[in-house]
Amino acid sequence: MSTPPSALGAQGPARKPVRLCVRCDRITDEPVVVSEVHSGSGPGFNVYACPACAPCFPPLPDVLELFEDRGGSAGAGKGAG
Repeated sequence: MSTPPSALGAQGPARKPVRLCVRCDRITDEPVVVSEVHSGSGPGFNVYACPACAPCFPPLPDVLELFEDRGGSAGAGKGAG
């Protein structure tokens, strides 16, 4: 058996993720998340790029660092204090 048992699901081998690169418009089976789009009225979505185009995008920000940059503390919230 050439496929490791951990890659087998109930239906057989697991499918590789396939996504469209947002920069070169090619299909890639090695997608890299380059952006997260948030929505206030429903679920957000991820934006993907191929490994060759991914370095062209800035790194994703750490959400907790964004709060710290605004002068607040990451642990402070409603009812704190």
